[in-house]
Formats: sequence, structure tokens, C-alpha cells
Amino acid sequence: MSLVPILAVGANIAMYVSQLSIIGLLRRASKAQTSLPLLPSLASFLNSILWLKYGFIKHDQAISLVNSLGTLIALYILGCFWWYDSQARRTVETRCLLTFVCAIGLIGYVDYAEDEGAKDVFGLVCCGVTLLFLGAPLGQIGNVVRLRDASVLLPGVAVLAFSNNVLWGLYGHMHQDVFMVVPNVIGGVLCAVQLGLIAKYGRAAAKLPPVAVVGGSIPMTQL
Repeated sequence: MSLVPILAVGANIAMYVSQLSIIGLLRRASKAQTSLPLLPSLASFLNSILWLKYGFIKHDQAISLVNSLGTLIALYILGCFWWYDSQARRTVETRCLLTFVCAIGLIGYVDYAEDEGAKDVFGLVCCGVTLLFLGAPLGQIGNVVRLRDASVLLPGVAVLAFSNNVLWGLYGHMHQDVFMVVPNVIGGVLCAVQLGLIAKYGRAAAKLPPVAVVGGSIPMTQL
């Protein structure tokens, strides 16, 4: 048996578990009456549940296993957003509801569509959501370049994500699955860009007192 699927599953589980670090940030943000962006966690949930369905469609135990865990972790994190961010609770509820409706609609589409091409469309949607999830940290590129400081990008997470993309890209290649190869190749490039920015600009603000902020709200040392 190839080690690639085992390593890919391990890397993916490590990525999902690493997201739990946001719980501590939510607690601190709640005390400081600031907020953290919800979009990455919503993208993580949508990414996990759609790939879970894709794993069921393909009867692939590796994909189903990691994304079952990913879906549960994402739901827990979204619950923590609702619990700790009381000021934006209505916004959290609305965005979560819209995301759940979107997920149910897409899953229902592939379940009940009579056209076999529906599975290909669903695969394309999975690719798009994965790229949204992986590309979310790059929304900070403007601040990184302007401030010449990459403290908002986490090198450990970027390395883990890069390894995860490479392994799942290889896994997709082994199964000749273009819907797995394409997003992981692009995701690997996005992670390489993050690592390049970290290497070029460093993490100067990570050494400063927690009064330094990005966008006037979230301490850079907490990102």
C-alpha cells in the first residue's frame, strides 16, 4: 500500500486540528471587544462538507474520513464564533444559515440531478471552494507589501498547507482525478507565495507589543 494516502490523511487532519487555535483568539477578542473574520471558518466548513460528499460519491474512504473530521471541527468553530462574538451574533447566524443553505442546495443538486454531468459540475464547485479556502490568507497581501511585514501570515500553517496540497495532488494524480489535482496544484502555488512573502518581509511585528494592529482591530501578535 502506498504511503501517499496515509501521509495525505495525516497532513489534512493536522491542518484541520490546527484551526482550533482560533478558539483562544476568539476568547481574547471577546474580552477586548474586537472581532475576528468569519469568512475563513465558513469557507472551511463549506470546503469540508462538499468534499465529504465528493468522497461518498467516489466511495473514497480517505477523502470521507478527513472531511468528516473537518466538518465537525468547522461546526465547532462556528459555534464558538456564535458564543464568543455576542455583538455580531445576528451576523454570524445569518452567514452560517446562508452557508448551510448553499451546502444543502449543492448536495441536493448532485443527489437528484438526472444528468451524469452533475457530478462534474459538483467537482468543479468543490475545486472553487477549496481555492477560496486556501486563498483566504492572501487577502492580507496588500497589508504585507505596504507594511513590509508578513506577521499576519503564519509560517507553520503555510508549510503544513503546502505539504497537504502536494500530498493530495499526488493522491489525485494516482487516482487520475483532475478535480483533486487542479485545486491542490494551485493551492500549493498559493502556499508557496505565502512562504515567499514570509521569507522576503519577515515577521517583525510578531516581536512588538500587542498594541500593534492591522486594520485597527486585531492585534498582529494574535494572528
